[in-house]
Amino acid sequence: MVRVKSRYIVVQILPHESCTGNVSFNDGILTKSFLKYIKQYYGDFGVGSVENGFRIKYCNDKTKIAIIRCRHKPHRFVASILPLITVIGDYRAKYRTLYTGATIMQCNKFIVNHQKAFLDRMVGRIASAKERNDLIKNVLEFELA
Repeated sequence: MVRVKSRYIVVQILPHESCTGNVSFNDGILTKSFLKYIKQYYGDFGVGSVENGFRIKYCNDKTKIAIIRCRHKPHRFVASILPLITVIGDYRAKYRTLYTGATIMQCNKFIVNHQKAFLDRMVGRIASAKERNDLIKNVLEFELA
């Protein structure tokens, strides 16, 4: 038997400035947009190689961070398509690759450190204690799908 190796890509979703209101993304919308762009740029070969083993493992609406799992060799297709994606669902947005790792535990450690740094920057800007506690609770929740 051959072991199937996976790669995990941690991305940050950056909505365009013209998007007003609460922009929310879920794993279904992200998966459809990825496969659409991979088909557009790499054709059926790209979709066939990426589709098996591709999954959005984690998506946080508050911090706009997601973990993408894909197989080892086709992860290059996914990583190279990230800067080219400009529309996610109905919104204009782009991806920023934060980290690529071999295990989900390493990605988890990276996200925790990244979110702690985010909290250090944001907590000083919030005046209300209740809003501060809500922000900390929403940012530090980490549940894998």
